[in-house]
Amino acid sequence: MDGVLAMRVSDIGEFGLIDLIKNDTLYNPSDVVVGIGDDTAVLKHPPEKLLLATTDMMIENVHFVVMPDNGEQIGYRAMAANVSDIASMGGFPTHAMISIGVRPEMEASYIEQVYNGLKKCSKLYGVNIVGGDTVSSPQNLVINVALLGVVEQENYLLRSGAKPGDIILVTGYLGDSRAGLELITNRVKVSKKTEEYLLKRHYYPTPRVKEIRAALKAAPINSADDISDGLGNEIHEIASASNVGAVIWFDSLPISDAVKEVADLTKKDLLDYVLFGGEDFEIVMTADPENAELIAKVIKDETGTEATIIGKIVDRSEGILLFRDNQYKKIEKKGYIHFKQK
Repeated sequence: MDGVLAMRVSDIGEFGLIDLIKNDTLYNPSDVVVGIGDDTAVLKHPPEKLLLATTDMMIENVHFVVMPDNGEQIGYRAMAANVSDIASMGGFPTHAMISIGVRPEMEASYIEQVYNGLKKCSKLYGVNIVGGDTVSSPQNLVINVALLGVVEQENYLLRSGAKPGDIILVTGYLGDSRAGLELITNRVKVSKKTEEYLLKRHYYPTPRVKEIRAALKAAPINSADDISDGLGNEIHEIASASNVGAVIWFDSLPISDAVKEVADLTKKDLLDYVLFGGEDFEIVMTADPENAELIAKVIKDETGTEATIIGKIVDRSEGILLFRDNQYKKIEKKGYIHFKQK
């Protein structure tokens, strides 16, 4: 085995690579008739539920940098990003198909690391890996995850349901992932406790499947989105889809002590992390004002995750604003946008 792992992908070929990664892929096999090994997977689907489908692609030197020991982390994040999309719709994930483009000179052991990360996240959320594709990529490692999920017909959530008067809630803490990236890219020196916390939050995010399911049991959710591109961007997405405005209360934003420590050391505004950092994979949602506190309480009681009231939905004419230091300021729509000219 050690000899195989030391080989390059070009040494073992496509089918040797498939043999290396195809095991331990079913974690909830009752709905899988046929998994990896045939032309397509054959899956059962509960007739009373709606089918959810999402996909996300990650490309080397765009979304991540390959380093000798980070394959598992990249794989985990690739799956987590998709699980978070399913959570934001109110559902839970079921089956995944993974396609990967590999540079032939890469070590097979690194690709096995990537799949170990994909499997690690899949196991946590009961996702079966039921197929995919492996191809040669001449320049960059490419990972694409296509994920299916299910949701009850009365529970699916959209960005477009927010209405004036709604209260805005968010799960967890904001800015942790961006602060973790700061430690990696800019070698910011922090306490050991802070470093361990932020790197875990960056490399191993927690999609909020349990949290959104708890929220739905507590009271109706009017709209929801996952925070992949920063809270500021996601508020714009909800406001645009719902034809409303929003006010975010800075003093109510859930910010960890670790993020405050990094912001203090880098001399950056906390907003760089909290509003515009991205990839926290928390859920931002809106609900009727009489239900907001109950939703936050049930999420905390059932999952242990904090849920915080951070603002309100207003009329579209009022815009999208941040209330900070007794002043209202416009929240710009920032974040990474593919194909945008620099």
